[in-house]
Amino acid sequence: MFSYFAHRKSCAQKQQERKSKLESVPAVYSAPATNDDRRILSLSLAELVEECSMNRTSPNAVLQAYGKRCLQAQAATNCLSDIMFDEAERTVTSGKLLSGVPVSLKDCVDIVGHDTLLGYSCNVAKPRQSSASIVHILQDAGALLYVKTSAPTGLLSFETESDVLGVTTNPYNPKFSPGGSTGGGGALLAYQGSMIEVGTDLAGSVRFPAANCGVYSLKGSIGRFPAYGCTPCLPGLQGVVTVTAPMAQNLADLEEFWKRVMEMKPWDYDSTCLPMPWRPVNAQFSEVKPRWGVIWDDGIVTPTPACRRALVDTVDALRRQGFDVVEFESPGIPEGTRIGFGLIACGASPIFNSLRTSETLNSALRSFGILVSLPRWVKWLYALLLRLFSRPLGRNDTWATLAENCYKRSPVGEHELLVQLEDYKMAWHTALQKQDVDFVLTVPHPSPPVPLGGTGVVSLIASSYAFIFSLLDAVAGVVPVTFVDKSLDALPADFRRSSAYMNMSDIGRAVHSVYDARAMHGLPLGVQIVGPRLHEEKVLAGMKIIDNALRAAGRGFVPKQF
Repeated sequence: MFSYFAHRKSCAQKQQERKSKLESVPAVYSAPATNDDRRILSLSLAELVEECSMNRTSPNAVLQAYGKRCLQAQAATNCLSDIMFDEAERTVTSGKLLSGVPVSLKDCVDIVGHDTLLGYSCNVAKPRQSSASIVHILQDAGALLYVKTSAPTGLLSFETESDVLGVTTNPYNPKFSPGGSTGGGGALLAYQGSMIEVGTDLAGSVRFPAANCGVYSLKGSIGRFPAYGCTPCLPGLQGVVTVTAPMAQNLADLEEFWKRVMEMKPWDYDSTCLPMPWRPVNAQFSEVKPRWGVIWDDGIVTPTPACRRALVDTVDALRRQGFDVVEFESPGIPEGTRIGFGLIACGASPIFNSLRTSETLNSALRSFGILVSLPRWVKWLYALLLRLFSRPLGRNDTWATLAENCYKRSPVGEHELLVQLEDYKMAWHTALQKQDVDFVLTVPHPSPPVPLGGTGVVSLIASSYAFIFSLLDAVAGVVPVTFVDKSLDALPADFRRSSAYMNMSDIGRAVHSVYDARAMHGLPLGVQIVGPRLHEEKVLAGMKIIDNALRAAGRGFVPKQF
């Protein structure tokens, strides 16, 4: 009973605190945009730094231009968790690598004096005593750290919702999700309320929002980007590690931000960072064109028509530019997903232990928790029934294997999974070498943005297209491609009677049950490009190739102006 009332009190307290901060923002941030505001918003990251360093533009003017957009984004999407305009105004500096660059921070990035919520009411009014390494780097580089963005309870979600902050919506359609768990950052970027968002990614947490909101992201490998002080949802988890990763409105700014953070020598700030300076790769692709491999279906959930079309358009654009694009024969993604979710099951308890009485958790994560907590014999029986009674026979075999393997193991059992993971990584390495593939292309997620509340239908297992590359510690980026089209992307009228539907697993059917091209019309779609571990520069170059190929084909992504 005490926990229930404490939860309600903390939620009300945080909501009132945020409301008060928004109301106390100087009136200039509520004024209409000026010509100078519009000019500032049109500058690239490199141009903005030069303007501020040459004193042609003041950091305060930058803060006002982006602050106005930021408040509009908050009013439309509920994307902010904390407001720090006054602090940013007091700490502006010029002549630095990121002078005047407005950077938003995901809620889970620690900054001294501010709460790190992770969506839990128990974290309200518990300001951090120290800042994350990336915060120190950005402050020393002259960046403007002015807001923190919303994240869902427990982080593992395709949506961004918590009792503490409410629901964050997609800027393109408020009936749909911006993705998760960096959903607030994705929505803010789409609204041009920030130039860079610093988020985190465990199983697609910057890639889903990037695809859903029509922006760019790059998840690097463990140790490349400073991560200490960015609070994970599964602390201490072995094998699947949360990384810090940036998102941006455009690819040029994303690359420039990566490059300048590396120039700050993050390994001097963060012991988790590898001493690996930036390595330009432009010359590498000037002589030999890279070879692309495509994964059309991961063997768990077949992509919906809209997501497949985005991938088809990308492949077609690359081939028009003379690139060799082949079907990539990957080691079984279901097997990697089995290992990965087995590892998550071993360390999932912190997500559920932080909940107070009556505190809401997204349905997909709650269902996963229930599955993990069930006795093994119950899971075994459930899997057996799936195998015996699913028709046609075999359609749920993969789901049955995944379900019966989601249990908390002993230390010895967890070690066995980690050994299996190393073998699995080697199998992928061998496949890439044998097939002579530089990049792998696939969808970030089998569905466009899900309707609000859709995670109650769509299983966390559907994250496999993104999760598998976190498991492999590969570098993975997202490039926006197009939008859902109600005419091009509708399911056939007889889809539920088709052999494709009949052979889908229950997970696949669930994903397709929330898919509605008419309702989703106009929502962004992206593709995922994957490269080898610790080759962030190479993957950014590959993303640039895709961007240019799409534009050459007359299909370049044009974001909506809000």
